[in-house]
Amino acid sequence: MVDIRQLLILICVLLLLSGCIPNEYKFENRTGEDATKAEELLKGDDRLKGAAALFYEDHLLVGIRVKTFSRFNKRDIAKEVEKKLKKAYPELTVFVSADSKILTETNKLILKNDEKGLKKKIDHLIKLAKEET
Repeated sequence: MVDIRQLLILICVLLLLSGCIPNEYKFENRTGEDATKAEELLKGDDRLKGAAALFYEDHLLVGIRVKTFSRFNKRDIAKEVEKKLKKAYPELTVFVSADSKILTETNKLILKNDEKGLKKKIDHLIKLAKEET
């Protein structure tokens, strides 16, 4: 029979381990642009715990994941990051979202090496995110 103390210790350990999800940053550059500025900017922002950035033709699509205590300001953080990226990449159409659906879909686009219809999918994601807000 499992002792109550052992059960409580097990639960505490599981809770501690579940909070230790590593930061995840993914970058895919399918243009001639230098992506290091975006990497430095996103990885250097200590309010973020993950991001997915996709450079494609004249677009830069970025989905960000903010840290737990910054969630209340996630839209403001996304706007601020977008402003910095627009300044760094004035020739690109930059879109940044803190919506988890945009982050997930951007990750899918990065992992999928299918060039066919990619621009259409990017435009569709941007349109969906703008409709939501």
